[in-house]
Amino acid sequence: MDDRSGLFAGADVSFASGPDTPRFTASSQYAGYALRKGSVSLEAGVVHRDYWRIMDDAYRPDYFEGFIGLSNSRGRVRVYVAPDYLQDGRNTYYGEIDARLAKVRSWKLTGHLGLALIPHDLTDPRSSLISYEDWGLNATRKLGSLDLSLGVAATNYPVFGERGNMRFKASLSRAF
Repeated sequence: MDDRSGLFAGADVSFASGPDTPRFTASSQYAGYALRKGSVSLEAGVVHRDYWRIMDDAYRPDYFEGFIGLSNSRGRVRVYVAPDYLQDGRNTYYGEIDARLAKVRSWKLTGHLGLALIPHDLTDPRSSLISYEDWGLNATRKLGSLDLSLGVAATNYPVFGERGNMRFKASLSRAF
């Protein structure tokens, strides 16, 4: 939901299918404020994320993060800070760039690049941050009031799965 005042809010729920039966995998709820200046919006907000399964118990499956970003009709850049993603309460950081790469007839191709910065384990003497990368490509088109999206994504971040294999995805969504 986007309001003319600049306030926005929304939520999503994800389900997955594979060797197991279809199952809940994640949900997120978000709210924020966007200040439009010409064709660019400066945005700030908060996101609550809830994951069904996390592979490393040093991380919380249910956490909040704040964000700031810039967006326009061609893309978005955001930086997130999560003060409660790690069980021990140290901050984690994530930056992302999402951009429309092409439009072919009724299809839009978008790309995503992300970088996570996570502190080392408390028993590790290093104080630097560990970096993990992720990327994705999505092809999206309207189907009446729904958006159909087909895509591929990959990451070297081990928390959400045992392997960093590329994954294919499909989704139907509706904004209101």
